[in-house]
Amino acid sequence: MAPPPLTSTRKQRISNANLFLPTCIVLFIIIIVAVLLRYDFVSPSFPAAFGLHLPSPAVDSTLNSYHDAAPLVFDSLHGLLKQWSNSYAPNGHSIVVGTVLPHTQLFHGKHGPGLPDKLQFFAFDAEMSLGIFGATASSVIHTLASTRPLRVLYFDGQSATLTETGTLDSQMAILGGEVPSVPEYNHIYDENQRALELCALVDDLGIDGVVRMNAGFEILLCNWPQSGVEHLFASNLTLPGNRERKMDKSLPNDPNRQPPLGFGNAFGEQGSFEWLRSATWHYGNYGQGGPAFGHVKLDLCTLVSFYDPELTSLGSLHYGRIIGNQTFQNGWGLRRGHRLVGLSSRDVKTVRSRVRENIGGSKCSGVEWAVLAESIVSQHKTRLLDISETLGSHQPASSIVTRIHELSHAILYAYIEYPFAATGRSADEVEALTVSRCSSVYTSKVNPSRLSKSEVVLYHSINVVLSRLCSSEWDLLRWSEKYTTRLLGERDDIDPSRIQREIDDKQQLVHSLLAWIGWDNWSQCEAQCLADQLCAIPTWPVVYAPGFPQGGIYAVNNTKTSKQDLAEFWRPKCINRADFDRGGGRGREPDYQFPDIP
Repeated sequence: MAPPPLTSTRKQRISNANLFLPTCIVLFIIIIVAVLLRYDFVSPSFPAAFGLHLPSPAVDSTLNSYHDAAPLVFDSLHGLLKQWSNSYAPNGHSIVVGTVLPHTQLFHGKHGPGLPDKLQFFAFDAEMSLGIFGATASSVIHTLASTRPLRVLYFDGQSATLTETGTLDSQMAILGGEVPSVPEYNHIYDENQRALELCALVDDLGIDGVVRMNAGFEILLCNWPQSGVEHLFASNLTLPGNRERKMDKSLPNDPNRQPPLGFGNAFGEQGSFEWLRSATWHYGNYGQGGPAFGHVKLDLCTLVSFYDPELTSLGSLHYGRIIGNQTFQNGWGLRRGHRLVGLSSRDVKTVRSRVRENIGGSKCSGVEWAVLAESIVSQHKTRLLDISETLGSHQPASSIVTRIHELSHAILYAYIEYPFAATGRSADEVEALTVSRCSSVYTSKVNPSRLSKSEVVLYHSINVVLSRLCSSEWDLLRWSEKYTTRLLGERDDIDPSRIQREIDDKQQLVHSLLAWIGWDNWSQCEAQCLADQLCAIPTWPVVYAPGFPQGGIYAVNNTKTSKQDLAEFWRPKCINRADFDRGGGRGREPDYQFPDIP
């Protein structure tokens, strides 16, 4: 056979050469981008500009360690400076650098004349000071104001609540280097000693004080005149006709919850109720209350979390752990009962080092992490709760499926690319694209290499949370879509013999998701409270719990407390002043402190 003409061979070689060069260039680009991504030199969204579809960072294998930690970090982030969230998760796990704004009013109650000591606790709401000192003799309330920004450390949770069940763990860890499982009495109730130790830390870090919360927010200032806080005026609250009331232990507990024994006055009970009212002002848009506490601005690129997976000594002690007599989840909150007992000295050193590094000026990306968390909760939570309620309803199966399709589609609509037929994508390809867009939309332009150590934890946690949310929501959409619009090309008819089983499976999927992220707990009172009522939840030391000892707080190791009692105790409920006077008040005696529950 004759060889092909030279011109034909040459054309073939030229054609092969023309294919070879572009192929090499494409392979080269892919290799370079993969290397850059591997070492975080570019944002994970960078390949999209070239039409390349690489795995979402939310499902990167390096994030496996965040599966358990992510919802806990996310819940902590979303709950910062919120009275409601930190009442349901009183054992705080975050330490954040913050700033108290100039011209913030501060209040301090004391007995007798003279200014407050230089090292002193101050309330941000007058009602807290009035609730503590307004019902006793020789009471004076001092009003002060900041004249410059005050640098502070914020301990989240109910970090000003004096209990042995974990509310003080983060302070014990950073101050003493360990957290005893059963702290000594003075370790809990000696606030003067704790203030001295906190101020030693404050002085060492070169800041002004510490912000904590119980039934409201307070600040410990270690030298308030030096911090630029100025005294405005003092009000003498001593009423004529005060009389001393002495405790008679032979008498039964007072069912009407009179004010604490001592020199009382006519406004004692009102003071406690108004203190509780002021706490609702900072609920964080839960429970028909006000927004998050606004006088402190947190620098979230400095957030140090005890949920950080790098703190390995706590890795197996948090997620899903049941402690004491906690035998049910709903209503307790995702993080109730979590302790720092078992924290290693190595991890304590890591936390202290990071706090010091953050005070010194950690590199920050400028990402508003709290805004991202709020946006994610707003987009997903209410519709998922609606989905959960729909799946558990007694509506006809066709109505349930239609409603699930509407709600899941509403969440994912912005990330779906229609029409499917024109794109030529299979249902699996549509799923991959939709879930990838949904789970990376908030962080796709964030470059992890430019984040502080604290921000890296927030970044990974948000990615993991979004990945699970979006994947589960797509599961619901794809399931319901085959019975409704059928645009994915998957068609089915509702079969009465199996549809209820499918609905039950989806209900379990949603219940597991809500429990994992902590959205299965109460966030409202069952009905809209009347004008004279508050939506009340347990907030030490002003607690509503009728039928229990003085102060409305269960006695330690109360064997008469049933699971039903505990469920009722934590359930949000509308109460008015008359209700509170019958079953509320302040608990002062250590025997009647916070319940012996997680």
